[in-house]
Amino acid sequence: MSRAHLSAIELAILKALANGMQSKEIAALVGRRRATVEWYVRMLLVKLDARSRPHLVARALCSGAIGREDIDTEAI
Repeated sequence: MSRAHLSAIELAILKALANGMQSKEIAALVGRRRATVEWYVRMLLVKLDARSRPHLVARALCSGAIGREDIDTEAI
């Protein structure tokens, strides 16, 4: 799955997940409710055929949906 197949909000959520953020933090970042962010995460799990959040991030990296440049390695 490439970036072209994901919406801007989905990409923002994936990048935030890759940086270790929790739903509440992501909600504040993207200006959505926590429940909405969790809904997007569930949809991303389906879209990228992932079983968990860490697996979702791994699938996003392997597919090129997000890149290493999207991860703040100093924050981890």
